[in-house]
Formats: sequence, C-alpha cells, structure tokens
Amino acid sequence: MANAKALGLDLSTVIRMVVNRLAVNAELPIDLLQPNQETLQAIRDLENGVEVYRVDSVDALKRDLGW
Repeated sequence: MANAKALGLDLSTVIRMVVNRLAVNAELPIDLLQPNQETLQAIRDLENGVEVYRVDSVDALKRDLGW
C-alpha cells in the first residue's frame, strides 16, 4: 500500500484498478508466480549449498523449530 500512497492512490482506487484489470484482461496486475529478490537469493543459496538446512519430514522441522 505504501507504493500506492506514493502514487497518490487510496485503497479503494487500487482495488478498483485490480478488479478492472482482472475483468478486462483476465489477469492480475502482478505476477504472483514471479519470485522476489529474497526468494531468488534463497534459490541461489540452495543451488550452491549455502546455509542449507535439511529435514526428513515436516514433523522433524516442527520439532527442530520448537512447534
């Protein structure tokens, strides 16, 4: 919302723009599948074996995280 405010747009206008884009183009104005910089860095780290933390199961991860 901070970006919208910087453009002088209120929440109502942003929602209307998104709905209009969806109705006209059958698509959202953002690519939800496009990874952000943090995700891209995590992918690079994983590919390079940097700070890789592996577990055998979700239960093991929960246990290690104290859940």
